[in-house]
Amino acid sequence: MKLIDERSKELETILDSIKDAVCIVNADGITKYWNKGAEKLYGISKEEILNKPITDFFPSSLLHRILKEERAYEDIYNSPKENCYNISSASPLYFNGKLVGGISIDRDITDHIKTTELLNKTKSNLKVLKEELSAINKARSPFSNILGNNPKFREAINLAKDMAHSDINILIKGESGTGKELFARAIHMASGREGYFVPINCSAIPNELIESELFGYAGGAFTGALKEGRIGKIELANNGTLFLDEIGDMPLNMQPKILRVLEDGEITPIGSEKSIKVDIRVIAASNKDLERMVESGTFRKDLYYRLNSVIIEIPPLRDRKDDIPFLANRFVQDYCMEYGVNILKFSNEVMEAFMEHDWEGNVRELKNIIERMVILARNNKSNVIDINLLPDNMLKNRIDKIRKRKNTYDLNAVVQETERKTILDALQRTGYNKLKAAKLLNIPRSTLYFKMKKYHIEEVPKC
Repeated sequence: MKLIDERSKELETILDSIKDAVCIVNADGITKYWNKGAEKLYGISKEEILNKPITDFFPSSLLHRILKEERAYEDIYNSPKENCYNISSASPLYFNGKLVGGISIDRDITDHIKTTELLNKTKSNLKVLKEELSAINKARSPFSNILGNNPKFREAINLAKDMAHSDINILIKGESGTGKELFARAIHMASGREGYFVPINCSAIPNELIESELFGYAGGAFTGALKEGRIGKIELANNGTLFLDEIGDMPLNMQPKILRVLEDGEITPIGSEKSIKVDIRVIAASNKDLERMVESGTFRKDLYYRLNSVIIEIPPLRDRKDDIPFLANRFVQDYCMEYGVNILKFSNEVMEAFMEHDWEGNVRELKNIIERMVILARNNKSNVIDINLLPDNMLKNRIDKIRKRKNTYDLNAVVQETERKTILDALQRTGYNKLKAAKLLNIPRSTLYFKMKKYHIEEVPKC
């Protein structure tokens, strides 16, 4: 922080030219720099704030969190003080490997928020955030939305990247919810093909309609057909990518027609005598064992070998639990931005429950649970995602596993666990107002304080 303390004129000129608010603090959270953008945004002069704790002015400042956690946050919806809203990025500063301070950059979105509240806060705010994210995503790699550091998962990503620029057909294997379509979209985006990415779920279309969906039809081809006909999904994917999701559910009588498309590169719409040449790249996906289906005669061998030129296997979430903390924290940031709340923190018990869960629904299940918990935490005005916000089935599994590790019939342990959960629930429902919580629990306030100390429940949840 020496450069800041010396009030370098060059640095000051550079930072003052930035329209966004820039603040720099030292390792103790003392404000050492406050640019003109910050003065304009917050109406606080340099003389008022310099050499004073940042939390004196902004109790929920993101800088306080990054100094404590020693990690960076990017594009976080933040409300550092009442009636002030911004998108903030903050990062710790190091010198010779030692934490010396932190820097934050805030962009004012207060007017946007107030406008959306007058119209329709949720819908309008989502639109603004999506536009922001869309602009950011344009500069990202097609694979940047595929998250995970597990070695087997990274192998799958690297194989997908290697195959993206070729025209070879790809078969993606993985359980439901592992992200097969996400992989397929990323491969298409990275391929450079100019046409559309056209997904079709083979298990969601009735057998009698799947041919017309894939191949289209000529006008008047059958009763109820449109006079002008209809283009099929395969033709729509010309010069692009056709994604056949759940290929294992494709009717057996349709499989040779798909094989012909792969071999000859042409289709004939229903009711037409004219063939249409198409240039498509096919990516198929399945959560079934296609090799076993080939052996049993429920899937054509020639089609299987035509599709499996490259096989990408996505491991289920239960086999890459080392990714769960990273995924959970990323999803909670995304949903906090979407629902307009300050970034939330998971309690240790919640993360332990996540690590113990079997995740039969994989990443999709994790995302859905975290979205639910963010909404409940917002409604309860809680700054922490605690164990009482878990779905009932996960909470029950958690309690069952605790009991198995302990004496199943230890009544004291069961009573204490129930008492602790009830107190936490009452505190969160009352916004940690001890008087209201004590009335809700029908106990004296002194007893509430005693039990909070006993169960190590903080008087004010950590932000």
